[in-house]
Amino acid sequence: MFLVIVAVIIAAMTIYGYISEKKLNDYIIRRLKKSFGEPANREWKSGEFIHVPGYSRNHVTENSIDDITWNDLNLDDIFGKLNYTLSSAGEEYLYYLLRNPSLSLEGNDDFEEKIEHFRTDNDKRLALQLALLKCGKTGKYSIYDYLNNLSNIDNLNPYRDYLLLLLYALSVAVMFINFNVGIVIFVCVLIYGGVSYFAIKKRIEPYIISFAYVFRLINYSNRIIAIKDEHIKEEQDKLKENVSKFKRFSLMSDLVMGINRTPGNPIEIVVEYIRMFFHLDIIKFFQMRNEIKHRIDDIDELITIIGRLDTTVAIAMYREYVKDYCVPEFGGEGMTAKGLYHPLLSDPVANDIDLRRGIILTGSNASGKSTMLKTITVAAIMAQSVNTVNAASYRAPAYKIYTSLSLKDDIISGDSYYMREIKALKRIIDAGEGSEKPVLAAVDEVLRGTNTIERIASSFVILKNMSKVKGLVLAATHDYELASMLDELYDNYHFEETIKGNDISFAYKMLRGMATSRNAIKLLEITGYDSEIIREANEMSMNLEKGELSVGLR
Repeated sequence: MFLVIVAVIIAAMTIYGYISEKKLNDYIIRRLKKSFGEPANREWKSGEFIHVPGYSRNHVTENSIDDITWNDLNLDDIFGKLNYTLSSAGEEYLYYLLRNPSLSLEGNDDFEEKIEHFRTDNDKRLALQLALLKCGKTGKYSIYDYLNNLSNIDNLNPYRDYLLLLLYALSVAVMFINFNVGIVIFVCVLIYGGVSYFAIKKRIEPYIISFAYVFRLINYSNRIIAIKDEHIKEEQDKLKENVSKFKRFSLMSDLVMGINRTPGNPIEIVVEYIRMFFHLDIIKFFQMRNEIKHRIDDIDELITIIGRLDTTVAIAMYREYVKDYCVPEFGGEGMTAKGLYHPLLSDPVANDIDLRRGIILTGSNASGKSTMLKTITVAAIMAQSVNTVNAASYRAPAYKIYTSLSLKDDIISGDSYYMREIKALKRIIDAGEGSEKPVLAAVDEVLRGTNTIERIASSFVILKNMSKVKGLVLAATHDYELASMLDELYDNYHFEETIKGNDISFAYKMLRGMATSRNAIKLLEITGYDSEIIREANEMSMNLEKGELSVGLR
């Protein structure tokens, strides 16, 4: 009767677990179907974004986007727009792609084929997404953070935990001789096991979480391998080969690491107490620690394969949401695009461009100069990373990309705005010298941190030297004199506005030639400045244009 009751309980728990798992899967599938064609809605908890650059920091390439360019172009926000990934491996790999736009473009056709496959085949996409979602997240830190810091726990060892198991065995043996003594020893060992467990677990918990994530990658790699999809056969074969190296890791991983825990499952509650009193997860951790040092490259390859698959699906999801996109073409000397717009704008104005050499962009305040510089450079990064451009068409070579757009004073280093700017500009010149790959550089208001005469003189010389760089240099300026001086080296483009009464409107269309209008004083008037201020500003502006630099104070 006892065995029958136990069998019924186990069967009931198994059925309950199966039903719970099925309900969860059905809910996830409904949610995934609903999210197709919707904007990415990843909500970051406090400090959670910290892990995202982990893969990128460990895979720096010759074309890595530096911090200045990354911040200038708001690429964290671009990443957020693209981030439909479902696993930490996917998040980190997507970030890596944006941070390291390709120069070789090798394998681009295969990448594109997979993106379109998952965009059009709902069943295959959902099957892969279900496995990816269950791979889950690592939390606040990247798995690379844990792996790189394994040496910090070399002073810990599992001898006390093995001794604990030996004492349990000894207490049971004593029970056969003297039950009362044996049970007292067993209870004492039990108390010690429970109390010491939390002290040890606190120190190794972050690493257990990371190793549990490795096991999830292995476990759900098998689900990816089981998907019948010829488009990912190469990845499946690599996963199969890689997973086979982790057989010893996987042994009893469900029991010890709790990889497939079902919330509220009574069996899991019992197993958790077993872990606590017998330190099974701690013992398993030390086995893993000793072996994982020899498997870093294998883990890295596993993350790369799964991360790339997750990213491929994410790009397919992004395309379905934006609708207006193109697959870039690579080649030629300059950049051409039709219907180009910035992905962060909610109501963008598209522009056509045909750039054969560097450009000087002029125009009044708020007319769209800075946004256009960002639009072009972001398009190049997305073309060379996610093979998707927010445009009707795009053609350009693969560029090394640099910007100097939104610099600020650095209080910590003591660098003024001007010092930071001249350093940022020099890095662009240095990058272009002797480079076989073309450079795409965007500069907004060259040397705005100094006086007018020296600014124009220095800007002319710097932009003159930049024009010799292989590739495209895009510069925006309010200095019409500078634009005129560089007319033989750069093509002039501009933005303009329409002013009617006290209303100003912008077309945000890039036009050939140099700007002829100014609106700084008019904007003062529109925003309600006193009429006397407006009158004096206009008077001073006219005097300055006539060369009467000393207008005096009244």
